[in-house]
Amino acid sequence: MSRASVYLVIAFSIVCMSTSSIIIRYCTAPALIIALYRVVFTSIIAASLSRGEQDGFKQVSGWDYVYIVASGIFLALHLGFWITSLSYTSISSSVLFTNLQVIFVLIFSAWILKEKVNRWVTGGILTAMLGSLLIVQGDLQSGKLMGDMLALLSGLFVAMYFLLGRKVRARVGVWTYTSLAAFAAAIALLAGCQFAGLSLTGYPLLDWGLFLLQALAPGIGGHASLNWALKYLKAPVVSVSVLGESVGASLLAYIIFNEVLAWYQIIGGVFILTGIYIAATRENAGEKKS
Repeated sequence: MSRASVYLVIAFSIVCMSTSSIIIRYCTAPALIIALYRVVFTSIIAASLSRGEQDGFKQVSGWDYVYIVASGIFLALHLGFWITSLSYTSISSSVLFTNLQVIFVLIFSAWILKEKVNRWVTGGILTAMLGSLLIVQGDLQSGKLMGDMLALLSGLFVAMYFLLGRKVRARVGVWTYTSLAAFAAAIALLAGCQFAGLSLTGYPLLDWGLFLLQALAPGIGGHASLNWALKYLKAPVVSVSVLGESVGASLLAYIIFNEVLAWYQIIGGVFILTGIYIAATRENAGEKKS
């Protein structure tokens, strides 16, 4: 597989992920329902694609199922919190705070896996956090703090989803993993919908089309494509691609919903994106070559 082909797939995935928040804004269903049907359709589509993988579901061991169920629960939490955040803050702020998941992954790697953090990573984390504080300060005055915090929590949850997924993806095919993790997320979200007393039916036909589009575009075309790219490129390179979603989603929000960025969102966003880029790309800076 040529590098040019892999980068084309990554570019395609960025476009797909950038549409997610736009699609959600057009849905009339509650956030948990949107999240539920996104993962339901994603699981079904991925399961059908997994038939082409060698051994398919037979390659999944007992402990792999434990990791997959855990990752699915974190995926459910991520989607539930992030989709809810879009009702309380702007698309740009929501996507920026969620994309801090790259920083969370680096922090957890240092804390849990005891991996050393160099000065570049530390500087990148501090830069991203400075940008976050600037946006929080501005959004606090405009009553959007709750949405920002929900998006930040969603970034924390998706970081755990990716960390658990990394342990499994070395042994399990991308479509098999995607299908099982999405299925586990669907069970968790179904329980959440039942607890909240939400109806599973009775939504407009347009909503059902948007549920399916959520699975096809950001679900399969976005996240699954990035998981596929991990086979050909280093994880930091793939992780940095999520920065494109912040730019793409902000542009689409401006064009479609006329969401104009405030000065503090622009400056804070530059700090966040710069910090994430430095931390992800310079993670191994200074290591001796063997």
